Amino acid sequence: MEEMKVTAVANLKGGVGKTLVVGNLGHAYAAQSVPTLLLDLDPQGNLTQHFTDFTPDAPPSVSMADVLDRSSDATLADAIVETRRSGLFLVPSGFDELQAVQDTLVGKPGAEFSVKRALDSLPAGQFTDVLIDCRPATDLVTRNAFIAADQVLIVLQPEADALRGFDFTLVAIDDLQMYLGKELPVAGFVVNQVDYRRNDHKKQLEWIKQRSAADAIPILGDPIPVSTDLSKLNAVGMGIDEMSSPSIRLRTLAAGFQTIVNALREERSAA
Repeated sequence: MEEMKVTAVANLKGGVGKTLVVGNLGHAYAAQSVPTLLLDLDPQGNLTQHFTDFTPDAPPSVSMADVLDRSSDATLADAIVETRRSGLFLVPSGFDELQAVQDTLVGKPGAEFSVKRALDSLPAGQFTDVLIDCRPATDLVTRNAFIAADQVLIVLQPEADALRGFDFTLVAIDDLQMYLGKELPVAGFVVNQVDYRRNDHKKQLEWIKQRSAADAIPILGDPIPVSTDLSKLNAVGMGIDEMSSPSIRLRTLAAGFQTIVNALREERSAA
């Protein structure tokens, strides 16, 4: 039985496309028939809305907010729902309630370990991989995601603000090691939202490659270009491979996400 691996997908700068990466990696795992759980830890709940019919006005009966609420008896198993894709499952965010529950946990003993305890309660073998969509903030919920994770995948955009967010993410990881004894390896970078028409993006890509070599953190897959078609598919929770006749460009992007999944699984085999 393959041990469950938890990957936090993060960057402390918003707008870099973490949710798009999480969703497409989920489809890539599903295409390989790998039992996968998506965990939406962002109160915005974009991943939840992409893969289900839940909205802030029509929330799920049980969500991640209920799982983390110490006044609730809800377990993680109670919150798991099927997505629009067979074999791919999701724990919905809870939207504003997730933020409210976080506020009640601040200062409580063991608050940073709440998500880990929830994941540890799942039956062995139910899921091979868990992908956590993290919010862009160094708050209690994000620390929970990092403590629950076996590794972190950092999504970069070739923009100065996003690259500063990467540095802030590394500082947060170092703080976990220093103050909580949690060692969190960086599995790699995913470079997203590249506009090859822009000279500044080309320069930033070179910087990312240099940083990758200096820090010995691999760039997984090819850089993902800005794609309206990919964004539209992501918004309705649809995988590229589910299309009847995807364009060559979209097929190339789908292959790129498969390459990332293969790299993550090869790393597990090597470990």
